[in-house]
Amino acid sequence: MSVFPAYADAKIPSDVAQESWLENNSFQLDFSKVTEARNSFDSINNVEKDAKKSESLICTKGKKKYKKTRNRERESDVFYIDKKSNSEFLTVKTICRPSVAKYKISYYLIGTNKKKEFFKRYFKKIKEAHSSASKEEINKDLSGKELLNSDFDTCKEQKELMQTTAFYNKSLSDEPNNVEMWLKFIDFQDVIFKSEKTFKKGSFAKALRTSAERKLSILEKALSHNPNSEDLHRKRLNIMVSVYPADELQKHLKILLEKDTGNIILWQGYIEATQCSMSHCNTLSVLNLYILCLSNLHKLKRNTGFDNKILEESILRIVYQCGLFLKQSGLFERLWTLLKMYLEINLGDLIQNSFNITVNCNEKQLLELEDMVFKSQLPRHELWLRVEKLRESCHWLPVIKDCSDPQRIIFTNDVFELIQPITMEENTFRLIVSVLTLLKIPLLPCRHNTMQEVGLDHVPWALDSIETVLPIFFEMYPINSHQENFLIDFHLVVGPQYLKVLPGQEEYLNFMLNVMQRCIDCLKGKDKCSLIIWWLRFQRLLIILNNNGRFKLPDNIKKYIKSNVKSLLKKPENRNNAVLFIEYALLEKEMTSNESCMQILQIALSFFKNKYLEPLHMEEEQAVKCYLIRTLVETMINMKKTDEALRILVNFVLENSVDLECDLNEDILNVARVKFEQLTVQFLQQKKFEKLGLVEHFLPIFLCDWIICYSWFMYLTKGPSECATILDSILDTLNSKTNEKLLQIEIIYEFYVAVMFKSSIDNPSSGICKAMEDIMHKSLQYSPNNLCLLSTLAKKQCMLKSLGPRWWKIKTLLLNSGHALPVLLLIITSYHIMIDGQETCWDLGTGTSVHVEATNLKFRMLSLYKEATKMGICTRRCGLIWRLYLQFVYKYFDTNLCKKIYYSAVEECPWLKALYIDAAVYIPSELGQVQDILIEKQLRIHITPEELEILRD
Repeated sequence: MSVFPAYADAKIPSDVAQESWLENNSFQLDFSKVTEARNSFDSINNVEKDAKKSESLICTKGKKKYKKTRNRERESDVFYIDKKSNSEFLTVKTICRPSVAKYKISYYLIGTNKKKEFFKRYFKKIKEAHSSASKEEINKDLSGKELLNSDFDTCKEQKELMQTTAFYNKSLSDEPNNVEMWLKFIDFQDVIFKSEKTFKKGSFAKALRTSAERKLSILEKALSHNPNSEDLHRKRLNIMVSVYPADELQKHLKILLEKDTGNIILWQGYIEATQCSMSHCNTLSVLNLYILCLSNLHKLKRNTGFDNKILEESILRIVYQCGLFLKQSGLFERLWTLLKMYLEINLGDLIQNSFNITVNCNEKQLLELEDMVFKSQLPRHELWLRVEKLRESCHWLPVIKDCSDPQRIIFTNDVFELIQPITMEENTFRLIVSVLTLLKIPLLPCRHNTMQEVGLDHVPWALDSIETVLPIFFEMYPINSHQENFLIDFHLVVGPQYLKVLPGQEEYLNFMLNVMQRCIDCLKGKDKCSLIIWWLRFQRLLIILNNNGRFKLPDNIKKYIKSNVKSLLKKPENRNNAVLFIEYALLEKEMTSNESCMQILQIALSFFKNKYLEPLHMEEEQAVKCYLIRTLVETMINMKKTDEALRILVNFVLENSVDLECDLNEDILNVARVKFEQLTVQFLQQKKFEKLGLVEHFLPIFLCDWIICYSWFMYLTKGPSECATILDSILDTLNSKTNEKLLQIEIIYEFYVAVMFKSSIDNPSSGICKAMEDIMHKSLQYSPNNLCLLSTLAKKQCMLKSLGPRWWKIKTLLLNSGHALPVLLLIITSYHIMIDGQETCWDLGTGTSVHVEATNLKFRMLSLYKEATKMGICTRRCGLIWRLYLQFVYKYFDTNLCKKIYYSAVEECPWLKALYIDAAVYIPSELGQVQDILIEKQLRIHITPEELEILRD
């Protein structure tokens, strides 16, 4: 009802749909149906959109793990990330492997097909063991688990390790005194460690320490059954040194020393823990440890419960190592004071100051040379190097009067705490050998057993200069072992020295010969004869080196050698000594000719009246005669007179007078062969073989000389094959009679290698090379420190001029020998082969020579040096090897590598003064810092940086 009645009849406006202009008579549309259709169509679209949305959500969830979210780069960012690869970046020097990633780039020519290649990995693909089996068989195997596990290599390896461990446990429980079995079981722990490292995760250092502790626990049990085994004690020390740091090592060794005060090996390790530590090493602290060790050994010596002979040998070993430390730290004045007091106190009824040897060094000449150096305007490091070397060569004896250098004034109170009396007569000669070796007189011949008796075998840092290796030029057999460029560089000698032409060379050589002569005057009997033989051999070595052009022997020394040898042989006690005449004949051969040598040997042969050979009662006279016959035969072979050599051998064994013109026929040779064989069998059956004393190492040994004569007879009549058969049977017999490593067996091995080498040179196509390699391997395993064997090996490899496939066997053998001398010869030989491998080619365009380096051999040498100085190897503390390493890197590589290696060397050998002097050559920019370290360690320095500046100004 409307509010206003006047408007009640008004029409209400119609809807848009009812507009008349929309009406069409021909097409009448029902809008209600259209609206319903539109609504239904919209609902269908909505359902489809929801379905697509849900499907897209599901797909997105499935692909999200492969999709990388990327932030939109902003134009206003200050920096951006370079994501484009550029091959030029591969040439940039980056970090070295294994930290650096591996890249593989392939270049294809146009038109070639690019095929995807699978990357060949190092691991082995393990195929499924039951890929073609039925389900029933698989289930059957899975239920048992025995057949399935046996097919995997890992399970097999674990099973083998367990079986081997069980074998060692059973064997050692049955034979607890078998030291070799204990050592093999300890080495077997390395195999277990490699297996655990492969299949178990964790820290490498932690696993290494766990393996070492396992070895130490085994060693404790082994030492409980074998408390006197030196090999087990040495093994324990090496394991502890390789694992524990210096502080911890000192604590462990101190605890062990409290339980076993007389253990020389523990004392050596305890002293070296301080001496070889960069943070703990200084001269005063190390000498205090040597004093402590000697005082404890002296207290034990006074106790009757200990063997005085063993304790005195231990004292001499410690004195030798203390002398090495003084020599290598440059304190030669203190070293000679110590050695002089030992000689004066222990060499019988001596007059005091009998070893006061004066040396007249030309101080005026030294000052003139120093003035020339300072006026040369050389750089500061060159000035210091040259002045230091000049004074080092001249100032090595202590002075009593006032001196500008206070370190030259040494009193007896400075070393009296290191003096201990030697009461056993058999140790007197050992003391003299130690003294002369410290004065740089090499052992002649240098054999493994001799070094073991002196105490040199397990002191790798004893090799600090080149004089120790000189016996490789000392010819002992008629083989040509001369090598033209081998060890021709004597730049690594350390003053005082006698090899390089410098001021003080002649004076020091005279000093050494005088010390030897005064020691000879103080001895009697066999000791005196042995030392005279060594004295004559040393002078022969000097003549050999002079003839080969290795060094220049002063003319005064040549006259001195001739006059002194003749005066010595004219003494009444030496006129009928055939051994001395034999050595004099060999010396005369080097000085003059072979004919004069043969004349002297025939004179020595006239000393013997008894011609009979009695193998059951071999006297010293027969041993000397056999040595004389051997020398005659080898001299004849060296002169290419094999028929005369054979006549000498036949007359000797048939007990006839030596006739060089007698007739030989087949019957006489057969009779001689049968008698040689019978006497050899009798001697090997009746004789008891024992370890020889140090004195007898320089004297003729009848067993060795007889076997060598017999072998030369077989070599000259039947050839090298029959000779090798005889030597093999003799060695088998000797090895079956004893388990010790005897000098006699070492000499026979030495001769065996020499004969095979001579045969391979004379007849290269005889097929003897394989036999020589086998016997060389056995010989070096038996006596790795034998310099005659090592020099023969070096000669053989230098002739081949190759570091090929056979070389790795030799390399592995020498590196794993546990001694420094074989590794040193290995390095010297490899370097010599590398030098020979460098070729000189001609450029046809210019007509000039082009030097081509053997790059592969150069990197092999670098790898060898790295192996020789890595952790866990004995030569890591060998100063001479580090110095050779530095010399090699400085010559062929960059200065950064040289600097890195130098500091590694100083860290391992902080007491070695020669390394600090080498800093002036290899890292002159840091010489000041090195000099500060040298002064901090209290090593010997002849000219300080302050004095150098004053003299320079």
